[in-house]
Amino acid sequence: MVVRITLSPASTRRIERSSVVFEYSGDSVPSARIEPGEVVVVETKWAYGDHAVAQGDKLSDLDQSKCDPLTGPIFVEGAEAGDTLAVHLLHIELKGQGGQGIIPGLGIIPWDDLPVHMFTPQDGHIEWLRGIRVETRPNLGCIGVAPAGDPIPSIWPGDHGGNMDCRYCCAGSIVFLPVFHDGALLVMGDCHQMQGDGELCGVAPETDSDVTLRCDVIKGRAIPRPRILAESRFMTIASAETLEEAVRLATADLIDVLVAEKGFTRDEAYLLSAIKADAEICQVVDPLMTARVAMDRTFFESL
Repeated sequence: MVVRITLSPASTRRIERSSVVFEYSGDSVPSARIEPGEVVVVETKWAYGDHAVAQGDKLSDLDQSKCDPLTGPIFVEGAEAGDTLAVHLLHIELKGQGGQGIIPGLGIIPWDDLPVHMFTPQDGHIEWLRGIRVETRPNLGCIGVAPAGDPIPSIWPGDHGGNMDCRYCCAGSIVFLPVFHDGALLVMGDCHQMQGDGELCGVAPETDSDVTLRCDVIKGRAIPRPRILAESRFMTIASAETLEEAVRLATADLIDVLVAEKGFTRDEAYLLSAIKADAEICQVVDPLMTARVAMDRTFFESL
């Protein structure tokens, strides 16, 4: 059963970016309470938090404990442990400039400190280095709920979602998250102007954003880890110490979906995964690796 209340556009309200936490935690006090189906705008801060980062600044000077701020937590009425939270990302609006540089030790390759380059979006593009024109494609690096156990720092991904750096956490997608606490305690942040799979150097162009969304509560349906239904893809997502383990978990989750929702046997589902699903990387630069196993949405919905 999906719990939903439809509100008029005039009732849309904002959850301000001044409501910040730096962890996913069941102990956090909600900054806002929303009804299922209510459309809200969630303001997010860039990954640099309150640091006044400007062109030419060194990211190695940042206080890492004050980076990756998360807006929230948002208490979703009716959500209880054992439910699934469906977050409909309706629109992501970039706010202000984005900044990209190198933080030594963060990327996939050891690299020296590299000063920040600032980029201003205009007409859906930025002018990147060497005058290269790049289309913006905003995505949330972080979106998650309070985990079942101890608090988790904002930079960590996991079964709760978190810092997955999945480029499909974008407008038009539905992000499904397991609920471990009453209200789910949804948080989000770390928006990028655009991001490639892997976020290989560790820093995509980081930016403030306004995220228009609504949440549904799927009662009595528990999922172990995040799933995303994007405009063209369905995917299961997992984070682990190695990419192999992350892919293994995401594959097992896809098999469970095909069995529970599509009526396949486990043998059939596993065979199908080898011919119609793709193992893909979300990120390789956070404390855990994040991978997804994705299937063409049209094919998935035809099953």
